[in-house]
Amino acid sequence: MIDWIGSGSMSGEATGPDPAFSDLTIEVPTGDVVAAAAFSGFSMGVLEHQPGEAGVFVREYGQFDPSGRPNVVDVPSFPANGVFAIPRCFFVRFRMMVLQGNAYARGLVFRLAPEGSSGGSKPPAWSVRDYRIQVGGKGDGTHRVMALARGSRLAGRGLDALLARSGAEAARFFGVRRSKVEVSRARRRSSGPRLV
Repeated sequence: MIDWIGSGSMSGEATGPDPAFSDLTIEVPTGDVVAAAAFSGFSMGVLEHQPGEAGVFVREYGQFDPSGRPNVVDVPSFPANGVFAIPRCFFVRFRMMVLQGNAYARGLVFRLAPEGSSGGSKPPAWSVRDYRIQVGGKGDGTHRVMALARGSRLAGRGLDALLARSGAEAARFFGVRRSKVEVSRARRRSSGPRLV
């Protein structure tokens, strides 16, 4: 039985030779989940007689191992990695990439009710923060972090580590030193749960 659903959106636009990306991180009250990423719309252009491209997938997730230690699992950047069943999960990071086009996508996390529960528990409130990721002074990416408003594992050092991994990944992708990637806060707002 599905206990609740966390949902967030990603969007991106890229013209010219450089791609753009959008990350979405959804924190989960620890439990067994199914994470899914899907396009809600896209429009591709052409550059030098080559069509544009877009992909959306699960990029990484956090889960507790059987001994109770938290681990971050790195998932290869591959369009087929759009649906994962994750036991003992505490967050999921999605990534959408677009080259020569516009794209819109959703990241969804379905939390499964613990055995023996009646399900339908009230979802927690989230604290939503948006970040800009610039490579060499250009706006190349965004990252929305939907952390739990109370008891978050993505607060403080957890959030710093998440943004550092995302920035390092952007540096590797664009072939620049990590020092050339700048992550800055775009805005802050708090909201309650988003139910679907």
